[in-house]
Amino acid sequence: MLTTLRHGMGGMGKLQHRARSRTTRSQWPSSYSQAIQELGRARAEIPENGAAQDLGLRRLPIRLVSSIDQCKTVTDRVLQSPCVALDCKGARLGRFGKLSTLQLATDREVFIVDVEACGREILEPLQALLLHTGIVKVLHDCRELSSVLANQYSTPLHGVYDTQIAFAAWLERQGLDAYQAGLSEVLRTFHLNAFQLHRWDRLERNSIPPMQWHERPLCSSLLRHAVESVVHLLPLQRALNRELGDPAGTLIQRRSIHNVDYAKMNSSHLPLEGVSSLRAGVKLQAMLASRKPEVAYFKLNHAPITGAVVDVDDLKEFADMQVGDIVDCEVKALSPCQQFVYLLREGHGSLMFDRQRLKMVNLAPTSKLDEMRPSRQSSLYGHGSSPSSGGPSLKLEPRSFREMKPTVVHKPGKRGSVKVKKTGFKPPAPQHQSFE
Repeated sequence: MLTTLRHGMGGMGKLQHRARSRTTRSQWPSSYSQAIQELGRARAEIPENGAAQDLGLRRLPIRLVSSIDQCKTVTDRVLQSPCVALDCKGARLGRFGKLSTLQLATDREVFIVDVEACGREILEPLQALLLHTGIVKVLHDCRELSSVLANQYSTPLHGVYDTQIAFAAWLERQGLDAYQAGLSEVLRTFHLNAFQLHRWDRLERNSIPPMQWHERPLCSSLLRHAVESVVHLLPLQRALNRELGDPAGTLIQRRSIHNVDYAKMNSSHLPLEGVSSLRAGVKLQAMLASRKPEVAYFKLNHAPITGAVVDVDDLKEFADMQVGDIVDCEVKALSPCQQFVYLLREGHGSLMFDRQRLKMVNLAPTSKLDEMRPSRQSSLYGHGSSPSSGGPSLKLEPRSFREMKPTVVHKPGKRGSVKVKKTGFKPPAPQHQSFE
């Protein structure tokens, strides 16, 4: 039998909400203080009826899955839902990572699959769900989860809806610069009531040591973090779809494929774990994660190492990059702490920004330009030790490039009058030559 914990809280109408403000302790009824801190007190919004937005809350059962038979039962239940929220926890995720728990949530219940205690075999029944293209998997920033599932558990994801990409699309609709927002910011923007009631401001401050996720049994704070990271995803998906005017979410599902394919990045360029393969000059791919005027950060699918560009001149070569774009780079150096690798864009030193195409392009080498346009050379600049004789068009020009003298000179006289003097200079007659 599945281990069940009851989650939920009512009394939503008594709370007063203020846009974009942190909830203080005095705003909370005394009867709610203890209930919020209890183990298993996760809240989720009631699914909307039609186009109406229901702000009420209900109780959701939380089930701890700790055996393969239980996981099969969970899979059969979840396969009956059109959408399922998905998240995971672990000390380090990504291509070389390891899962501790895998959380799933529907509109009726939440499941916590204990991968650490049961081993990778417990995920085998879930492959039917993860590979099902007809069931939408709602995640927030699916890159690291898709990478660890594909590389460590041979289970790629299909039918993904990434709420981080949906939030970036909403920012674009508002005329704002898109960036990769965290789950707390998306929740605070679209469901402030849930953000306040769940005390996400306190949840963010209480950081958990990464290795603590692999300790057993899981303490109450870990269980709360695990549940809170997944239980709000389905309501957020519905809210984002309404804002984007896409009830089915097909636009975001198409864009989310880009983040799912992140699992394949650098599989051949950086096959080994750690910094041993990150030598200067090594070619790799990098996905832009964040950019500021003085620094840019990149995801490499090589956790925990992060790519960075800190030199101002090097940063100019990434001017055409948008957040989420993938670019070919090479390693410049490794930071002393070995947590960052400094990057150069491929073609460094020969890149130019094309204002028509709004992208960086490689300049053609000098030897290729000489073959294409032999007359482009100038007699004023030499190539190598001997000066160039110039192209045929320069040879036909007059050899004298002195400025012409004026034919009349005006000089002020002693008494203030202007004297006019002819110099006798006659400009040379133009030479008309035919070019055949």
